[in-house]
Amino acid sequence: MSEDATDPTLQEIITTLQDEHRLGILLTAQMGGTPEEIQLILQVADFDEDKQIILPQKAYIVRCISVQEHRLSLGMFGTLLHVEDHPLLWNHNTIYHQVYFRGTLDSADGLMLELTQLYGQYYGGIRNIADDLNLAMPLERLLTSGHGLLGTVPLPMAERVTALLERYGLTSRLVPIEQEPPEIQYKLLVMDDSFLIAHLYSVDPVQGKKD
Repeated sequence: MSEDATDPTLQEIITTLQDEHRLGILLTAQMGGTPEEIQLILQVADFDEDKQIILPQKAYIVRCISVQEHRLSLGMFGTLLHVEDHPLLWNHNTIYHQVYFRGTLDSADGLMLELTQLYGQYYGGIRNIADDLNLAMPLERLLTSGHGLLGTVPLPMAERVTALLERYGLTSRLVPIEQEPPEIQYKLLVMDDSFLIAHLYSVDPVQGKKD
């Protein structure tokens, strides 16, 4: 199997959970054989609406290799997604750029609000603008100073930030930092509000669990 392809068993689980009468259960999450490996035990279950009961079916072990970031909550989930292009991956798969600006603002309130909303739109509260800002001075003072380094931002977000700055009449410039292009591309695994960012996901059935 190519490293760029979705593990066929993982794709099978994703397809199964598209049925509204099926749900997933994240039973356990633990460290694997290396510091950057996390192993998950997932179970697929049927939901009997008439009896309002959950009927467990197959269980699987998911090995997440080279994990860079995760947020996990044990319990039931309805949707499982394996994603190769998502804003949460920008920090890991793209080169960072410094965002410089020049120009004057009578008030920075509107721009600060829209910058915050921009991060919320793409990152959904998981990241915020403070993660990428130049913290040498408060944002309002920086934006009204006339020029400076706004922050160091993954390229796709940097392009959106500069477009916003220009809407407020500021000129902007992007400078790539001295960074080698990522050697590997990370992928996102989403289970409702839980997620992992890892290089590779490998899935095997748990023997004896409704197999």
